[in-house]
Amino acid sequence: MGIVRALPLGLLVFAVTAQAKEPASFRRPLDEAEIDWSAGTITAQAGAAADIRMPGPDAARPGAERRARAAAEEKLRAALHELAPGKKLDDEAALARASISRIEYQSNGGVVLWLAIRFSDLVSAKPATTSLRVASMPLSLAPVVTAGGKTATLGVATYRPAAECPKDAVPVRRDGEGRLVLADQDGKLVDSLAGAAVVIYLEKPQP
Repeated sequence: MGIVRALPLGLLVFAVTAQAKEPASFRRPLDEAEIDWSAGTITAQAGAAADIRMPGPDAARPGAERRARAAAEEKLRAALHELAPGKKLDDEAALARASISRIEYQSNGGVVLWLAIRFSDLVSAKPATTSLRVASMPLSLAPVVTAGGKTATLGVATYRPAAECPKDAVPVRRDGEGRLVLADQDGKLVDSLAGAAVVIYLEKPQP
């Protein structure tokens, strides 16, 4: 039976509330990891058995944790290669900043952990001045936006359900090339969205 590291009550309540509100439709498997497009995280789970040569569980846990983390890092590395083909990501720097979001210590000295990378650790993106609303689109890390003859690539996108959409979100549509098309008069907005971290509100997320 595992021993779960306890969270402070306030953080535990926040975590449970956030999980309850999190729409399952924005979570996807990514190789052997899971990507949460709403939270902007990629998480991999891995475990390691205790080294039976160690004198006891307490002595075995540090080594098991290192091995479990190394296994989770390999899963994350493979997932990152699938995340954004053609887009240069700082994989190794992101892995170095990955954090353990959950850990279970087994009574025999084994360890199971969940290692997470944030989108912000992958891509250096400026804050966006606005959010977008789309009827339907696939979930992707850096969509292309276009208007008034201008085209730009977002730095990184996260997604929320349309029910939470603010009134000032800019409506866009997808064209035949998969680009997000703004109204022609929004050409200047395209410039501000280039390389930005943008929240996209979706009525119907595609696979």
